[in-house]
Amino acid sequence: MNRISPPEHNMSVVSMDRTFMREHLLPPVDVVYLYSILRGKARLIVIVMVLSVLAMLLFLQFVPPQYTANSQLMLDTRKERMTPVEGVVSNLDLTQAVLAGEVITIRSNVLLGEVVDNLDLVNVPEFDPRVPRGEGLLRKIKRGLLGGEKPHEYAARMPLETLRSWVINDVRGGLSVSQLGVSYAIGVSFQSTNPVLAAEVSNAVAEAYIQSQLSAKTEATSRANAWLSDRLDELSVQVEAADQDVVSFKAQMIEIANGNTESINQLLAELNTKLVTSSTERADAEVRLTQVETLMKSGGLSMVADVVTSPLLDTLQRQYAEIAASQAELASTYGPRHPDMIRIAAQISDINRSLEGELRRRLEAMRSEVIVTRNREAALQSQIQEISDRADSLAKASVRLNQLERTADATRLVYENFLSRFKETSAQADFQTPEARIIGRAEIPSAPSAPRKSLLLLTALFLGMSGTIAYVFIRNLVLSPVHTPEELSSVTGVPNLAILPYVRNYLSRFKWLRDELNGGGVTTYMEHVRAVRTALFDVSRMQKPKVLLVTSSVPNEGKSSLCCALSRIACNPRRSVLVIDADLRRPDLREALELPEDSPCLLEYLQGTIEANVLPVTSELAGADVISPRHSTRDAAELLLSPRFDELVSEMSEIYDLIIINAPPVLHLADALVLAQHADATLFVVKCGHTRARMVRNSVRRLEEGGADVVGTVFTMVRRADLAASQTDMYAYGY
Repeated sequence: MNRISPPEHNMSVVSMDRTFMREHLLPPVDVVYLYSILRGKARLIVIVMVLSVLAMLLFLQFVPPQYTANSQLMLDTRKERMTPVEGVVSNLDLTQAVLAGEVITIRSNVLLGEVVDNLDLVNVPEFDPRVPRGEGLLRKIKRGLLGGEKPHEYAARMPLETLRSWVINDVRGGLSVSQLGVSYAIGVSFQSTNPVLAAEVSNAVAEAYIQSQLSAKTEATSRANAWLSDRLDELSVQVEAADQDVVSFKAQMIEIANGNTESINQLLAELNTKLVTSSTERADAEVRLTQVETLMKSGGLSMVADVVTSPLLDTLQRQYAEIAASQAELASTYGPRHPDMIRIAAQISDINRSLEGELRRRLEAMRSEVIVTRNREAALQSQIQEISDRADSLAKASVRLNQLERTADATRLVYENFLSRFKETSAQADFQTPEARIIGRAEIPSAPSAPRKSLLLLTALFLGMSGTIAYVFIRNLVLSPVHTPEELSSVTGVPNLAILPYVRNYLSRFKWLRDELNGGGVTTYMEHVRAVRTALFDVSRMQKPKVLLVTSSVPNEGKSSLCCALSRIACNPRRSVLVIDADLRRPDLREALELPEDSPCLLEYLQGTIEANVLPVTSELAGADVISPRHSTRDAAELLLSPRFDELVSEMSEIYDLIIINAPPVLHLADALVLAQHADATLFVVKCGHTRARMVRNSVRRLEEGGADVVGTVFTMVRRADLAASQTDMYAYGY
C-alpha cells in the first residue's frame, strides 16, 4: 500500500503548531456570536415562552378571583367639647407610635372577634371550616401518606369557640391595615372571593373600631360614677355627724355661759364668729389655690382657665371662640399660608398671650388673698387669746366649737366637690365622642384585585424567556460546542474543507440521502460535498490519498452520509471507488444504500468464512462498490486488528483508485485508531453546535498521537439559524 510518508521533523513541527493553535487561539466571543447562539435556539425559546404562558393560563383557571374592599379611618386631632369639663379618659396624643398601636388594635383578635360575632362569619360559607372545600394536590398527598380526616370533617367535631378562633385567624389573614402616607388616616382593606362580603367585613372592622373607642370611654365613665357614688354616701354620713357635733357643743356652751360672763361670752362669740369666718375664707382660699396650682402643674395655664374666672377672662375667651370659629370657616376654603389664615393665627396668638397674662395675675391675686386671710386669722386668734384670760373655760369651749365647725365645713366642702364631679361624669356618660371617624366606607368592588392576569402572564412570559435564555447560555458555557468553521479550525489546528447543510428528514432515516444521491434532492448538500472532493483530489498540492478514513468524535455526526455522498462525487470513469463500512458496532451503510440483505458480509470475511473477492457489492446510489457487515459485533477491535483486514485493504488498494473507510467514533473506542493505520489521510467530521470543543480537541489529539494524518475537517448539519450558515450559500435548501 502506497502511504504518504512525510519527514519526521516536518510531522513534529506540524503537530506542535496544531497543539499551540488548539490551546492558545480561542474563538472571540462577540455580540454576533451570542446572537447566533440564541438564534439557533429560537424555536426552543419560543416554545418555552408559549408553554409558560399556557401554564399560567391553566393556573389562572383554577385560581378564584379575589376582591378587595377598602375603607378609611381618620384619627381626629380636633377635640369636640360640649362643656368645659375634663373627660374621664383623655384624648389620644397622636404620634407615630400611637398610630402603630392603633393599627395593632384594629388587627387584634378582640376587635376581630366582635366583627366575627356581629356578622356571624362562623356560619358564612366562605369562612365556615365545616363547609367542604377542594384540597390541593400536595395536601392530598400528605393526607394520603400520613392519614387523617378531611379538614371539614375534623372541623365538624371542634367546639364553637375553636371554630371562632379559626375564623378570626382567617379574617386576619385577609385583612390589611396600614397608615395612609404620612397622614393620620388608616386604611382598612379586606380581600375575599365574595365582593359583597369583602365590603361588609371592611366596613364592619371600621365600625367596630369606632364602637370600641366609645365603649372604652363609656365603661371608664361608668366605673368613675360608681366610685364617686360610693364616696358620696360615705361623705354624706360624715357631714351629718359633723353638723350634729356642732349643734350639741353649742347647747353645752349655752348652759355654761350664764350670769356676769354674758358680755364676755357675747364678745368672745363675736370674735369666734369672725375667727370662724376668717378660717373658712382662709381654707377656701387655700383650697382654691391648691386646686389651681395642681391643675397648673398637670396641664399648664390652659387647665387653670376653667377654674379661675374674671370679667376680662370671660371677654378674652369669647373673643377666642369667635376667632377660632372664623378660623375653622376659613380653613375649609384657604390653606394655612393664606394671609387671612395667618392674620387669624396671629390674633389667636395675641389672645392666648393675653389669657396667659390675665391667668398669671389672677394666680398672684389668689396667693395674696391666702396671705391676707392667714394674717386676719392670726389677728383674731391673738384677740381671743387676750380675752381667754378672762374666761378660760368659755374660751376653751369656743375653741372646741370652732374646731367642730371647721371639721364640718371641710367635710361639707369635700362632699360638694365630689357631688359636683359626680354630676359632671353623669352628664358625660350620655355624650361620648370617639377619637376617630370613618372618612370612607368600602364599596362593593366591581372588578377583582387578584390575580392580576396581565401582570402574571407577562411575568410568566418574561420568566420563560429569561429562564430559557439562561439555560441556553449556561448549556453553551458548560458544553462549549463548536459553532463556526473558524472555531473548529482553531480547536483542531487543521483547515475546514466544507460546510454541509442540515437536511430535514420527515420519513425514513436515510430517505433524504437517497434523494440527494439520486439527484432528486432540493438542497445544496451534494454541492458542498463536491468541495471536499476538490480540496482532497483536485487542487491539493500533496499526494492524492489512496485510502481515506472518515470518522468523528461521537455517533450521529453525519460521517456515514458523507462517505456515501463523497463516493458518489469522487467516482468517475477514471477513478474507481470502494466504500468500506468499518463501523462494526453500528453499521448503517447497508440500510442507507439499500443493499441486498443476502450480499456478502464483512464480518464473515474477517472470521475467515469467505474470500475478499466476493465482498464488493455495486451500489447505484453511491456510484461505487461497497463492503459492509450485515450485523453488528462486540469484537470489532479484535477483528480490525486481524491480518485479514490488512490483507483486505492491501488487496482492494490494488483494484480501486480510492478507498473510503467509514470508521467508528474516536472517543471511548480504539477502532478508529486501528483503522487510521491503514489510511493515507483522515477526514474528521464535526456536527455544528452539538459536539463539544473539548471532545473535538481530544479526538484529533488522539488520532494524531495514534499516527493518523488529519488533513481536514467537515462541518455538518449546519442549520439556517446557525452562525456558520452565514458563511456559505445555503438559502436553497429546505427545513
